[in-house]
Amino acid sequence: MIEDNKRTIKFLEELLAEEKVLDLENYNDQGVKITAHTYDVFNLSINEIKKVYHNLENAKKQLDLFSVVIGIIIHDLSKGTLRKSEDNISHSQIMLKNPEYIIKETENILREIEDKTGFYLKEDVRKNIIHIVVSHHGKWGKVIPSTKEAQLVHWADMYSAKYHRINPIDVNDILKSFERGENLIEIGKKFKCTTGVIKDRLKKSKQELKLGSTKQLLNYFKKNKKVPLGDDFFTRRIVETGKLIKSVEKEGFKKLILKNEVLSVLKDKEIFKN
Repeated sequence: MIEDNKRTIKFLEELLAEEKVLDLENYNDQGVKITAHTYDVFNLSINEIKKVYHNLENAKKQLDLFSVVIGIIIHDLSKGTLRKSEDNISHSQIMLKNPEYIIKETENILREIEDKTGFYLKEDVRKNIIHIVVSHHGKWGKVIPSTKEAQLVHWADMYSAKYHRINPIDVNDILKSFERGENLIEIGKKFKCTTGVIKDRLKKSKQELKLGSTKQLLNYFKKNKKVPLGDDFFTRRIVETGKLIKSVEKEGFKKLILKNEVLSVLKDKEIFKN
């Protein structure tokens, strides 16, 4: 452990062990665990930082990298807390209608980790984290990102939502189930998805093969043993999402964050009060 980021690592470890963060593993969003999406936003952000600033040492001169890391980890916290409390309002709705809830939740979890560790954030760092979290929906929320850090996280969140938050169910697996005589509802339960997702997968495959019915698609599958997932763009999306999910399942969300190279450039004296 590097001595000048000892407190930083401890703060991160405590945050990643916090119940509200651990709970994110239990909830899916369009077939993708929230932790997988969160790691995707983190990975996209770090890669974009290295691309724009060439390396992390250069980046830290212009960006509050600690706030980016913490903000990403907790940016979707309410997706878990709202579902756990069985509230009738969604994360997207609360970002748009009641950002004060998000601000309060962010302040509370930061205070909890500060009290557990005894390490207290500088006020500008705290404000940066809160702004990243409350503004990450951009124009689809009530608060617009006004800092480089918040704009970066908003971009990564939107990219991940658009390209890597798609249920990775393979249409070929759906057709195998049809061959066994299973119906849409049974298939949905098996793959833990809605019948709408199943119909969408069938539709995209039929469009790519220019077939008019699911019966024709099933006959094609029986003859050729495989059908395309869809066009090249959709195929890339579903393959990338599948890889993302597997990597997080294999390594674990916490481990992937803690082993990232960005932690090596974070310095305690720039983050915490003396």
